[in-house]
Amino acid sequence: MYDLIIRDATIIHSTGRLVADIAVEDGKIAYVGGNAAGGAREEIQGIGRFVMPGVIDAHVHLRKPGAYAEDDWATGTLAAVRSGVTTVLDMPDVTPASLDRASIDARLARAREQSLADYGLWVAAGPEGLDGLSDLQASGDVCGTMVYFDRTEGPLALSTEQVQRVLAEGSGLIGVHAESPPVLAKYKRKWQAVEDPVHNDVGPPKAALESLTAVMELVRESERAIHLTSMSTARELNALDPYRGDLPISTQVQPYHLFLSVEASSAMGDRIKVDPPVRGELDRRAMWAAIKRGRIDTFASGHSPLTLDQKAAGYWNTPSGIPGISTMVPLLMSAVKHGRLGLERLVEMCCENPARLFKLENKGRLEVGYDADIVLFTEGETTKLRKPFEESGVGWTPYIGREIGLDPQIVVVGGRVVARSGVLAEELLPAKQVRIQQG
Repeated sequence: MYDLIIRDATIIHSTGRLVADIAVEDGKIAYVGGNAAGGAREEIQGIGRFVMPGVIDAHVHLRKPGAYAEDDWATGTLAAVRSGVTTVLDMPDVTPASLDRASIDARLARAREQSLADYGLWVAAGPEGLDGLSDLQASGDVCGTMVYFDRTEGPLALSTEQVQRVLAEGSGLIGVHAESPPVLAKYKRKWQAVEDPVHNDVGPPKAALESLTAVMELVRESERAIHLTSMSTARELNALDPYRGDLPISTQVQPYHLFLSVEASSAMGDRIKVDPPVRGELDRRAMWAAIKRGRIDTFASGHSPLTLDQKAAGYWNTPSGIPGISTMVPLLMSAVKHGRLGLERLVEMCCENPARLFKLENKGRLEVGYDADIVLFTEGETTKLRKPFEESGVGWTPYIGREIGLDPQIVVVGGRVVARSGVLAEELLPAKQVRIQQG
């Protein structure tokens, strides 16, 4: 007897759709096809509904303990699974930074106790941890190595020679936050006398473009796979486009670069301060056009659990980041309704591509042998976001008033139903660490 059968739902793959039963046993997908036999402890009727793999959010900041911390693994992942995010990959720019074996082990221990979504960690490349990076990458305990091009001081600041060493040694995907320090410094000096400048002026598109140009040159020299974690401008897209397929560079976009713009969101002021900044309307539209043309590989939330009090310190003291782990999927579902995004492309960017790029074993597809991370939903049903989702404990969102998709009707993590139409199960168990394919 199976643990769970979902009957006659329309399964979404990047390459098409299939009406079939999905049977789950021991946390894995045990059968996909017509009329699963043998019965199950629970059956769910999927007629007229769609099924997709659980969403992989490869860019979250779960910052407790750490600077500006209000979130933690429990609350952050509670908000995640409610919306259909079943796997999270945590960024390393916490305090202390995740840059060596000791800090990675400590963070994994907290995730093991608290995370309700399957979890993985990025490791940061920092001067003090370079000697141990190769061993960490080979261990399978990290999903990628982050290089912060915008840092000129602190534990994550690297010289050009150190960046070259990171690319030349070890294995695995390299994530890059690409903003040019000299350009950022120049524009910071230009605007420093202004009490409340526009963040897009202080961190202009030129900073992203010049950094991307440097990254592309490093990739040509090293041939190391690079993942650009925050694409935000048409200039970056145009610079990279002639080399897509020739250079091993993948790209990612966050919802705040798709649903917010300088012109339309100016009233929010410093609340929408993020790095790289929210851009102008033409850049926002360019990102959507790039998604339709297949020039962007993945979506990720960029979730940072900062409260309104923390975002009200004045421009020069306000930290960058906005909450988004619970709103990414609902916002993208509204884009599906209005034809900006097809369901097949949604699954490709939210599930299949992250699993492939980060080499996550048994993730991203609804196939026999894969983890039973499943989202059951109805296409085209939307509502207005009236208040922030409560689970993350942050207490606000910049997307109030936006059209969003309804809560998934069923969310399954590792074969267990964790949410039904936005109502979380009474007994939620910690999830598991993702496994990284080696070689």
